[in-house]
Amino acid sequence: MKHTINIKIYYEDTDAGGVVYYANYLKYFERARTEFFESLGIKISQLAKEGIKFVVVKTEVDYINPARLGDMLKIETEIFEVGKASLSLKYKVIRKEDKKHIVSGMTKLACVNNDLKPVRIPDVIYSNLKQILETKTQSD
Repeated sequence: MKHTINIKIYYEDTDAGGVVYYANYLKYFERARTEFFESLGIKISQLAKEGIKFVVVKTEVDYINPARLGDMLKIETEIFEVGKASLSLKYKVIRKEDKKHIVSGMTKLACVNNDLKPVRIPDVIYSNLKQILETKTQSD
């Protein structure tokens, strides 16, 4: 299951050359990840109130083509790995106008408690994510 969001590039997103500043893609990944979870009925803010958080423990970004001021980007998010206390998502950023591949990336998230100690992903979330991953694997 791929989840998609759109992002418009504003002046604040760019560097002096009018190109999206490289670190901003991590913010875009965060937005896409939050929307991905919410599309599954998983409210990150509610989990945080219950003492469950997902923290980034690894990230990778491959910069393929530049995005510029005014571009509309589509960010596709999908899960590719689920463990008992971690999960990994991959992202693909595409410029909507010409369908050019801009960036690919991934994040690995650990499930932690308020003391930032690893904990198991809540069963209902784990089984939901596992089912999505298995369905994806069968369709590939």
